[in-house]
Formats: sequence, structure tokens, C-alpha cells
Amino acid sequence: MPSSDRSSSPGAATLTSRGHARRERLLDAARDVFLEQGYASASVNEIVARAGGSLATLYKQFGNKEGLFMAAMERHVATAWAAIEEGRRSDQRIEEVLFELGRRMLVLVFDPAVIRLFRGLAFEAERAPALGELFLRHGPDRTRSQLADYLQEQLRQGRLTLDNPREAAGMFIGMLLGEWHVDALLGRDVHPTRDQCDARARRCTALFLRGAST
Repeated sequence: MPSSDRSSSPGAATLTSRGHARRERLLDAARDVFLEQGYASASVNEIVARAGGSLATLYKQFGNKEGLFMAAMERHVATAWAAIEEGRRSDQRIEEVLFELGRRMLVLVFDPAVIRLFRGLAFEAERAPALGELFLRHGPDRTRSQLADYLQEQLRQGRLTLDNPREAAGMFIGMLLGEWHVDALLGRDVHPTRDQCDARARRCTALFLRGAST
């Protein structure tokens, strides 16, 4: 899993190998506790108990509960972003990069624990708008930004025709999640299989490129 979280919280860039291992254990435990219990109910004491170490270490590494939450979620979502960088390195075709990003996003977003977390955050954001804004910046906004940068590169290379890569990135992601996400957030039993996620990612990629290809 990519280590994009190293510079996103206090002290991350200066860790020893032992300190980095301790940080990874905290992030693993935090991801599990936040997904199991939601943000509001999650306890930093429970996270420390699972990971080992101390509260002092947690606060030194991440600042507070919000900082830990953002680092853990950013690291979790980075499994989807990695599809773009992997596609760059291996010079994959656009359709394969978009398909892989879409497939990973669908599997990630429709994990029942992630859906529960989204519901809880939507409720919390009304009481604490700053928390909602932080999550948006570190999750959905960053995903759109990563994809927009990739689409901009393809535009410069003459492989796509787009007026606004950032808007196009949002449209692609919106098409992927579509009615499934709305239904799931409002309580319908939406649990797409891996095959269904793959098929939807293929269809959305084909539709998107039909309108954006040169």
C-alpha cells in the first residue's frame, strides 16, 4: 500500500524504521476501529490498545483524533489512487488505467464498513463542518485531483479531447458511484460483487472515453 501518509501528519518525515513500524501499526488499528465504530464512537484508547504503544506517541505522530483519522483514511483510499501511478509507470492505455481506478474505487466505496462511515460523517459534518471539510479534502477532493492531473497529461499528449479535466474527473467518478451510492447511503442493501464492480467500471470507462477520445 502506498505510503503517501508519511508527510501528512506531525513528525512523519523524520521517523526511524522502528518509529515508522509503530506508525504503521497505529494506522492499521485506526483504520479498523474507525471503520468498525465510525468517527464519533471511535476511541483513541481502543486504537492504542490494539496497536500497542502509548497515547503520547499517537498525539506526537498525528496531533489529535482528527489527524489520525485523516491519515488512516488517506492511506486506505490510496489503494485506489495507486492505479494512476502504476498506469504511468507501465505506460498502460488510458482505458486500462481508468478501468483499474474505477474497479478499485467501487470495491473500496461499497465496503459496508465504508458506507457506515460515510453515513456517520454526513451526520457529524452538520455538527462539526470542519471535520466534513477535512474528510472531503483528504478523500474525494484528492481522488478527483489525482484523476484530473492524469487526464490533463493525456490531454497534453493529444490522447483526449476535454474542455475541463477537473470537471471531467468529477463526472467520471460520479458516473461510477451513481445510483448505487445514493441507494447504499440511504439504507438499501447494495453490495456489488467484484464481478459487478468490474463490469460497471468497464461500462463507465467506455462511456467516458466515447465522449472524450480524440
